[in-house]
Amino acid sequence: MILWTLAFLFLFLAIPCFRPVVGRIRAHFFQQRILDDYKCVAARLRILKECLESGLVPERSDWDAVSTLPEPWGPMFSESLNSLRARGAPVLPSLERMLSGMEEERALLLEAQMRSSQAFGQILVSVALVPFFAFVLYFLLPEISQTPGVFLSLVMVSLLLVFLAFFWMLLMVEDARSGRIRRSRRAWLLSSKLFFERLIAEISGGNPPDLAWSAAMVFLQEREPDLVRSWGVRIWDRFPNLGQDEGTLEDSILRFGLELRKIIQLSLAEGAASMDRLDSSFRNFLLDSRMRISRELQVLPNQCLKPLFILVLPAVMLLLFGTMAIVLAEKIA
Repeated sequence: MILWTLAFLFLFLAIPCFRPVVGRIRAHFFQQRILDDYKCVAARLRILKECLESGLVPERSDWDAVSTLPEPWGPMFSESLNSLRARGAPVLPSLERMLSGMEEERALLLEAQMRSSQAFGQILVSVALVPFFAFVLYFLLPEISQTPGVFLSLVMVSLLLVFLAFFWMLLMVEDARSGRIRRSRRAWLLSSKLFFERLIAEISGGNPPDLAWSAAMVFLQEREPDLVRSWGVRIWDRFPNLGQDEGTLEDSILRFGLELRKIIQLSLAEGAASMDRLDSSFRNFLLDSRMRISRELQVLPNQCLKPLFILVLPAVMLLLFGTMAIVLAEKIA
């Protein structure tokens, strides 16, 4: 009685530790909500873009509706658009970049779902296989009914291994979708895109590029202080030595920010415009990030076989041979 009481007490105390696991499972099975958010943001931006292209002036409610879109896109896009409108700067180029960014994010999420669907189908079958296999063994082998506690413990251990494989696969999908950036820096990619949009909005509004960089850094400091330290707060700060390109998305993000600084420094030294160069650098960065993430997603199905062989197969074998051992022990007894 004391052991059962302690077991339930520790289980109750350990429930908060399972919140990250539940959150990751919900994030995977409710990805349609994220896709709907992308679609909602893209639809609202497309309405503004088509309205401006047709020569009409959007209503005040249309501009205000952008701020009500899902975070972090809605508030950030609304602030950038309002800043451009207040200074009389062109809005269409920013709308096109925002729209292409939303379509890019949605395409990456759909590709991740497609690449991981086969592996998740296998793991879901494996999760259902263990209780089904245990049910069949229990009714085919009457000796198991003599020791139901031992058999139930065996089934629980097998289910634990299968759920560990399922959670491992969730982590692998998240890593591939983020380009294998370290978990503490997962938001770097999105923050970089939002930072660039804020930088362009400041330059389009009439600020010099160096002052626009400082103003955009204020926004980035609130989201990613580590990225700010890596890029440099001021435009004339010394460039850090990144070494050789390791081919990771994290390294690509660091080099993207430093490349923006070099472009602004060069434009200030030459007295030339920097918008075209910055836009070209941003497009190259998007292409490079898409290529790196696609490469990780391409190898994802093969990598997802690891949990199947390392955890799921031993779980089924443990259940089979453990049941055979129980039956043999009952016959010998």
